[in-house]
Amino acid sequence: VYVRSVLVAAGAEDGLAKNQVALSGDGLAGRVAEVGAHASRILLITDINSRIPVVVGPARDQAVLAGDNSAQPTLLYLAPGTSLKPGDRIVTSGYGGVFPPGLAVGVVAAVGDAGIRVRPYVDWGHLEYLRLVDYALPERLSELGGAGKPLPPH
Repeated sequence: VYVRSVLVAAGAEDGLAKNQVALSGDGLAGRVAEVGAHASRILLITDINSRIPVVVGPARDQAVLAGDNSAQPTLLYLAPGTSLKPGDRIVTSGYGGVFPPGLAVGVVAAVGDAGIRVRPYVDWGHLEYLRLVDYALPERLSELGGAGKPLPPH
């Protein structure tokens, strides 16, 4: 059961598939978690079931963005001695095969004893439209019906 999710009026008959990326105009909102014929559920990055590999700040420290059903997810698994400050930018790392590298996620909102909180770029109070994208990462091409070869460079 997902607490932080949205339904969209598009499904498999419209070309949607599980794990496609959900973007708002501001940044990463989530991923397609369930697909029906005419509707799909988007798991938002703030849901407790959401875990996204990210890189943080100018040093590009690796971490995992973990939803906790609040408006500001947390960062987990940072290396000891990592120095972050409010305002440090967070983007997807590309690890894990679902999200490509470089998608805007948010910024460090607070660093304290309770952990590192992240302010997503998405304005949850005004989320009206989502762009659902399948980035067809090379390792997923075969499951999507492609040849299983890397895409040519642009």
